[in-house]
Amino acid sequence: MNKLLALSIIWTLSVISLFSQGYLVRKDRAVSIWWTEGVYKIMQEHKTPSVKKNVQIYSARNESESFQVVLTGRQTLRNVAVTLEAFQDKNGNEIDTSNVSVRLVEYVHVKNASGLQHKPGLYPDPLPAYNEPFTVNEGENLPLWITVYVPPGTPKGDYISALTFHSEDWEQKVSIKLHVWDFALPPSPSMRSAFGFYGNNVKKYHNLKSTEDYLKVQELYFQTFRQYRISPQEFYEGNEIKKSVTGIPWSGGTYDPDTVFEGRYSFQVNDRNYSSTLAASYSELIKIDYRKPYNMKFRVKTCREKQVYAVAIKCYDKNRQELPYDIKLKRFYGSTSWQVDSLYIDPDLPFFYKDEMMIYRPFPREAVYAGIQLYAVLNDPYGLTSQEPVGTTWFDNILFEDVITKENLLPHGDFEVDIHQLKVSLNFDDFDNAAGKYLDEYGFTGFRYKIPELREGNYYGRTTQYFNGFVGGTPEYEKLITSYLSQLQDHLEQKGWLGKEYLYWIDEPKQEYYWFVREGMEIIKKAAPKLTTLITENSPGPEIMDVTDIGCPVLARFNYDSSKPWMDKGREMWSYLMTWPKLPHLNLFIDNPHAVDLRVWAWLSYKWGLKGLLCWCVNYWDSPGISPEKQSVWDNTMQYFGGYNNPVGGAAEFGNGDGMFFYPPNRQPETDKRAYITGPVPSIRLSVLRDGMDDYDYMKILENYVSKASPEQATLVKQAKMLLHIGDEIVANDTVYAKDPRVLLKTRREIAEIIEIFKTRNTQ
Repeated sequence: MNKLLALSIIWTLSVISLFSQGYLVRKDRAVSIWWTEGVYKIMQEHKTPSVKKNVQIYSARNESESFQVVLTGRQTLRNVAVTLEAFQDKNGNEIDTSNVSVRLVEYVHVKNASGLQHKPGLYPDPLPAYNEPFTVNEGENLPLWITVYVPPGTPKGDYISALTFHSEDWEQKVSIKLHVWDFALPPSPSMRSAFGFYGNNVKKYHNLKSTEDYLKVQELYFQTFRQYRISPQEFYEGNEIKKSVTGIPWSGGTYDPDTVFEGRYSFQVNDRNYSSTLAASYSELIKIDYRKPYNMKFRVKTCREKQVYAVAIKCYDKNRQELPYDIKLKRFYGSTSWQVDSLYIDPDLPFFYKDEMMIYRPFPREAVYAGIQLYAVLNDPYGLTSQEPVGTTWFDNILFEDVITKENLLPHGDFEVDIHQLKVSLNFDDFDNAAGKYLDEYGFTGFRYKIPELREGNYYGRTTQYFNGFVGGTPEYEKLITSYLSQLQDHLEQKGWLGKEYLYWIDEPKQEYYWFVREGMEIIKKAAPKLTTLITENSPGPEIMDVTDIGCPVLARFNYDSSKPWMDKGREMWSYLMTWPKLPHLNLFIDNPHAVDLRVWAWLSYKWGLKGLLCWCVNYWDSPGISPEKQSVWDNTMQYFGGYNNPVGGAAEFGNGDGMFFYPPNRQPETDKRAYITGPVPSIRLSVLRDGMDDYDYMKILENYVSKASPEQATLVKQAKMLLHIGDEIVANDTVYAKDPRVLLKTRREIAEIIEIFKTRNTQ
């Protein structure tokens, strides 16, 4: 029989026995009390186990270990309260109750299954904090999720505590034994992670009106990230690196080297917005005398014949404040060939249309300065053309002339820029404050850094690189991007953060756009070779593996054999989970019958040498365009894809809980308008994922001991290597793995025990 098939059959049988997993503590007239480890989903149909065993958990220092105590109602019991004693060892050492959290396991109703092998029904997932007495209903399971954090410095050994349940005429006590291993997890996880965080969703669901309130809540979310040992992709909203560019006199358009009237560049102005009018402008104000005549003359070309474009002259007073109602705007009919147009400002005569309607007056007496704006397209009020409200117009050789003196007051109207005047300045003050807190203090393992100047693309296509008006391939662009990225690299290196960044500027490109990805990555490496680049790969292959420092494929698409040669050369590999594939693949959906999946993700990562986990979002609670109302994920756990101009309600289903490891505290966002200055509600899936991150740390700690072992420790090294060789009985790939968590828990304890042996022998 095929080995993997045999393993699959064994593990299928173990799944059938899963529902008998757990240990009975005691029964009385009111409830059955039992417990199990924090890596199971206790379903409502889960039967009370018959095997008796007291609560026993194991933890390293700086680790959070969870378990569940389940109350199964034999009759309805109301107003049940919970109290917890501190953990103490025989020497009087104590782990205070402030290090213990008690949460209720709540069930959500999955109405539409995530995939063909998923099933609708009630699933445990949200973990709201226990704050007040609760009711245990007859015939139902009510699990409590209890997490003990063991602080650094806690002496090793066995600690005892007790959990007491009590109501008016009923009380039961559950004893808890905690064994603390003689080693600590590192302050920052060995496994890097990158989890997207949507701040706008927090503002919307917490009903936050002020920036101050949002920052308070954002901090509570980041504390939760820290608690669960995952890292947000970006922690610096509002604390971005400030970038300023000097030496570029025009903004809002592109210095176009391909369509010119004369010289090296024309100025291309695009308006692709159907709902508003966009303009390019000259960055400086021009000193004028309202008593003089002025003429603005220019070369112009449009993408369509008789396209209506416009130029405007705005007026400003002596304090450089804009004067309202005094814009000198004129519409023109363009051509696909270069033509000459002009706008004349007469100090004596206003401009009339058909000798009756005054379009604009001369400059007002208060006008001291003028500003120039260019519009690629404008509506035609005269009805002479029928055109779309979008388009492109090119301008060249613009003169703003004092008619009397013939002096040109616009020195940069030819769009020829002095490259020596171009300068990029970066201000890191706000970013450094945030990075010092979240990288150094909180121990986040990295951060995503976007580069808009590389024109982010996705699997739908790509766009040309662009930096403040200059396109990729021009010497001006190269100077700007080089200055920008080299300053970023040098500053991160100076602060000790170099390598924690990952320049993740393009997402899941198609193979036909790999040339574009390569082009962008080469720009980065030429400008700043030490910066770390990352790409998410929906279709990973050797033709793209050499262009980034980190490759991150969908876990199901990772190919160990083709990736290992590149990993041996130093290329780091991560993986990510998302809306697909569904069962039988490892996934992150609420309606997966196994809680262990997200823990196995870390074990498989260690087996394959992957060093990071990525998930596109932790709080994707609502997709724009799905419904005019905000979705309540407490009532509907399905996540939807409503982008790319899909009609309202016409969206694909991502899956239940996809992009959502946190629940919002506001359960009815359409009707509950209170401001919630609180953190998120975590999930079982998030807790199990943290356990996997911790397991990965165990393995890396043991791996480190093996690498430094002396020849006298050869037997111990052999035992350790056997444990670190993650066999197929634990996980073979992302579809064949142990559904019974006891397989992982047993190996985890064995790893901990051998770590202690190494530590003892190394200190003798």
